[in-house]
Amino acid sequence: MADFAAELPARQDAISALTRRVAAFLADSNVDARAAYHVELVLDELLTNVATHGGAEGPVHVSLTISPDRVVAEVVDSGIAFDPCVARNVDVTASMEDRPVGGLGLLLVQRMTESLAYERAGDRNQTRFSIRRTPAPQESQGGENGIC
Repeated sequence: MADFAAELPARQDAISALTRRVAAFLADSNVDARAAYHVELVLDELLTNVATHGGAEGPVHVSLTISPDRVVAEVVDSGIAFDPCVARNVDVTASMEDRPVGGLGLLLVQRMTESLAYERAGDRNQTRFSIRRTPAPQESQGGENGIC
């Protein structure tokens, strides 16, 4: 298992820098490209919501744990209470002109994560999610393809 932890201000430039660090950490940890992309996208969406709507005072804490079958992440902030797990009525069938702004990012978060949990602990939001890793192809046992 590998772990990553960081603290950042709720600003877009800091979010972009963190996303790059997370991408490098996931690549160094041999996380498959699909899972890494989903982790980065979900983190970016959650952190952007904190920065844009949360009014967080103080730093945002981000942690990742990589296990053989999944990546688990947690975002902790001091913004207003906001549960990303609550279903929102997003009409994805409406045309772009008729669709209100917002909601699609959280819909993506809900669909890309294997699990998504939220808890308000005191004055802190704790959002935790996991994304399943794609199993690595089985190593060749030698002799199967004529190479020993």
